Order: sequence, then structure tokens, then C-alpha cells
Amino acid sequence: MTATGGCLCGGVRYEVRGPLRDVVLCHCRRCRRTHGHVAAYAACRATDLVLVADDELGWYEDEGGRARGFCGRCGASLLWRAPERDTISVAAGTLDEPTGLRTVAQIFTRDRGDYYVLADDVEQHLGPLPR
Repeated sequence: MTATGGCLCGGVRYEVRGPLRDVVLCHCRRCRRTHGHVAAYAACRATDLVLVADDELGWYEDEGGRARGFCGRCGASLLWRAPERDTISVAAGTLDEPTGLRTVAQIFTRDRGDYYVLADDVEQHLGPLPR
């Protein structure tokens, strides 16, 4: 299976040449600050992600080594990776449709914003997904 996607302006395009995990919604403060709301991420093995166009790709790395990939031209948030993982998360809204994915869980629900309610039809976790 190959999935494709990219940012709003086309400065970053990618292919996922392997399976994608279904979507997990993250309510943590960092994701809400990055996306302006809840983050929706699918994930794949890092080796399955191929950057087709990356001239505009920039990375912001926090003090813990977690990095967020974004387009330097249009500002779209595209990717998230943690140093201890062999996966990379892909912002679900940047995938070309049809994705065939569904939302399966919500994480860091204790950190959710005070302006919305949680969907009650998917699994909820106060912190990260259990490993």
C-alpha cells in the first residue's frame, strides 16, 4: 500500500510505502499549540516514509529530542517523531484522500482544551497509548 500526502502549498510531499496505523487524536498542550486544536496522527515505520519534495521542510526539536516537521512556506504541520521510536507520525489531514483510515483512540485526554468535549465513541487514555 502506498499513501501520499503533503502540505497546503506543495513545498513538502511524501509517500508512505508501507502500512499506516489508524488515527489517534492527541489532546496534549504541545499538539494543541502546534495544530491550533487537537492533533490527528496516523503513523508508519520511519523507513517507510519517503520525502518526494522537501525543499520547504523544517524541523522544530524540543528539549526532549521530539521533533515536529513543518512546511517553512505555508506553515503546515506534517510530521512528529520521537528519538526512541522507529515510527514517525503523519498528520492525518495532510494525507491525500481516500485514506481508508479511521479514528481509533484519543490520548492525553486529561490535557484537553476547555472549549470542546471529547468524542465518546473511541478509546480514551489520560496519558499516552499503552505500549
